[in-house]
Amino acid sequence: MIKLTAFPAKELEKVDKLFVTIAMELHATSVSSDKDRIQLNNLLEEAKKRVEAECDKEVSNKFQEQIERAKVNDVELVTYRGGLALYITEDEVYYYHLGIPVANLVNVGKAPNLTPLIENYQYTNQYHVLILNREDIRLFEGDATSVKEIDFEDDDAPRTLNDALGSELTGGGEQGYHGHNDTSHEKDIDRENYFREVDNYIHENYSSARDLPLILYALSENQAVFRELSKNPYLIDGRIEESGANANFNTVQEKALNKNIEIVKKEQETMFSRFRETAPKFRVDNQLDDLSMSAIEGRIEELLVNKGYSQSGTITDNGSFEESDKDFLKQLITKVATAKGKIYIVPDDDMPEGINVSARLRY
Repeated sequence: MIKLTAFPAKELEKVDKLFVTIAMELHATSVSSDKDRIQLNNLLEEAKKRVEAECDKEVSNKFQEQIERAKVNDVELVTYRGGLALYITEDEVYYYHLGIPVANLVNVGKAPNLTPLIENYQYTNQYHVLILNREDIRLFEGDATSVKEIDFEDDDAPRTLNDALGSELTGGGEQGYHGHNDTSHEKDIDRENYFREVDNYIHENYSSARDLPLILYALSENQAVFRELSKNPYLIDGRIEESGANANFNTVQEKALNKNIEIVKKEQETMFSRFRETAPKFRVDNQLDDLSMSAIEGRIEELLVNKGYSQSGTITDNGSFEESDKDFLKQLITKVATAKGKIYIVPDDDMPEGINVSARLRY
């Protein structure tokens, strides 16, 4: 089994390959863990029956082996709070732990069902929080429901100012390396040098490795200094402007979750503004033939889909919509994702009135 943490992922880009997609909510408590394992095994059994019914014996046997691998590793799969997205092929099992709860789903078909991943990654639902002080740092990973503190395991981690700079401290710190009292100027130099070490370490070992945005939790003065020198492209403008020096876990979690809600709301408002301001000739609303042709041509920059909307049908090779018992929205979403378009799945109450699916075109 392979755990994936980034989306899009090359492992899921094979649009002509058969995938079993399973999604479910996870609760990560001792009371619910057994229930989640039972639920997962029920979904795997349903997938097994569908594969047997839809595939020849040779292909079916290969899928059965992978489904059994998932069953054997069910504890690993369900030990999380939020959601699970499981993608099974003939020769591998891929899975994501998601930062949001997702609806139960079992799908067997060409190309994976990307809906759970889109819902998770469309906004900042997973993130890092860096608590930054002059003398030390702490790092948390969070999602829409909780945060957890990360224990720095590397010996070269810049946990404290002394860890990072040691004998290179200009002001000497607590030990007074140069035999005189610190000056404000020397402390400022130490702070800048320390923040550079922190920036490089967090970027290389966490931000780029996990492909997650970084929320800075620090006093305004430290925010300004760090942002001026930071080279981390994952550092976002959303911030928590106060000291985290004595913040306990519950305080950090409360402030991180509230900030995440604020960031997501702002991102959603910005997205809706783009759609409202798009000229009619570069926007397609509800027109299935036009949406199909635009998807085939790779012209869709952003796709907005009503979460409660379903539509059967097929996108033909010549780019027209044709009625069938296939899942039209899955095909549309897959083609947009393959062409590196951005997809948003939005609750019915938040959608513009009268619109179930809308596309912003590239040109």
